[in-house]
Amino acid sequence: MPEINRWNELEQQWKDALGITVLGHLNPPSDTEVRQLFSSKVLRMAGPRAPYPNMTFELTNLSGLQYFHDLEILVVTHHQIKNITPLRALKNIKSLFLFNNEIESLEGIEELAELEQLYVQSNKISSLKPLQQLTRLKEVYVNNNLIASLEGLTEAHADTLEAFFCKPNEALKQKEIIYAENQLGIKCRSI
Repeated sequence: MPEINRWNELEQQWKDALGITVLGHLNPPSDTEVRQLFSSKVLRMAGPRAPYPNMTFELTNLSGLQYFHDLEILVVTHHQIKNITPLRALKNIKSLFLFNNEIESLEGIEELAELEQLYVQSNKISSLKPLQQLTRLKEVYVNNNLIASLEGLTEAHADTLEAFFCKPNEALKQKEIIYAENQLGIKCRSI
């Protein structure tokens, strides 16, 4: 599929977001601009509530990421994102910064085998089960969510996981923390 057709398929909010944050204009992009855009390795989209915003409006979904197959670092913070399943296409992603959104589930990242950094603090996530196979994770920030269980973390995570911030999470019981630390060898840190 020609790159310009992919651009034309994007929702208007994504055309505007990419125009503002990457292209530097809201005019229809050239073929070269679109080709360079979709081969980006890094994207940063910080909503207007962020300390250092680069957008004046908040995204409501991640649908615009479907063609960013080379992406390694993604920053989409301070938006209204609820669902992250479009991330399934980002097989090369190493760092995900999705904090201060409305994310309810980590479903969609299960097969992102290259993922090393996951920052999803201050969302509405209740389960870490999608992390079970992601044993390259070095940093995970899941504090200030709705997490009641650390199920999904395994002994295999302990070898690489250097920083695991899960506190505070009001529903997270002390016995879960003790299990993770004593049985899995994963230190549960607090912000």
